[in-house]
Amino acid sequence: MKDWRGLMEKRATRTEKPMKPQVVAWELGKRLRDDAIVSCDSGTIATWWARHIPARRGQMHTLSGNLATMAPGLPYTIAAQVAYPGRQCVGFVGDGGFSMLMADFVTAVKYKLPIKIVIIKNNTLGQIKWEQMVFLGNPEYGVELHPIDFAAFARACGGVGLSVEDPAQCGEKMEEFLNTPGPAVLEAVVDPFEPPMPAKVKAEQALHFAESLARGEPNRKKIVLTTVSDRVKELI
Repeated sequence: MKDWRGLMEKRATRTEKPMKPQVVAWELGKRLRDDAIVSCDSGTIATWWARHIPARRGQMHTLSGNLATMAPGLPYTIAAQVAYPGRQCVGFVGDGGFSMLMADFVTAVKYKLPIKIVIIKNNTLGQIKWEQMVFLGNPEYGVELHPIDFAAFARACGGVGLSVEDPAQCGEKMEEFLNTPGPAVLEAVVDPFEPPMPAKVKAEQALHFAESLARGEPNRKKIVLTTVSDRVKELI
């Protein structure tokens, strides 16, 4: 576990651009209050939550469960804030899940619920993309999202909307975000080609991944460059 935690910290403190999603989870996790209630969503977002946001005694953490239901992160956070008005209630969600029920943010504004929603924005249904490649050996298909300015959306609803895309500024922006009164959204723009690597890559997974690239994965050059360069840096 010591080695694993060391690896997770190394992946979560990288400073290159585009920003890695692990950086956002790391900066959030170390700033959460001891009474925080954290609600996560389905997708690659669950990987970053599980690996980089430590659950401390006194906190509560919620995920959608084995059915992998998308979009509960925002309504879970609203429900938590209603049930526990004095506690810090934070949603850690992906852009795919948030966009499915984003109108619920108006509810938080209407009832003055001080929820904080962190959106990992990569304009991709990430879990589906990587499953298509690693489980099926197919190029990605139908997973690219139309970009939405979530910070502007939050402001249009009457809440606070902030954005960050520079890892050097992520910690400072996260601090500002968590201390903002009222309902707020932090849009974190991250690298869409950062893979949720398993702890150990199986031979079958590696084969399917290679097959997907050979069959015409449209972003194969960027994916290979990101994956290989990141793993090399970990060995240095």
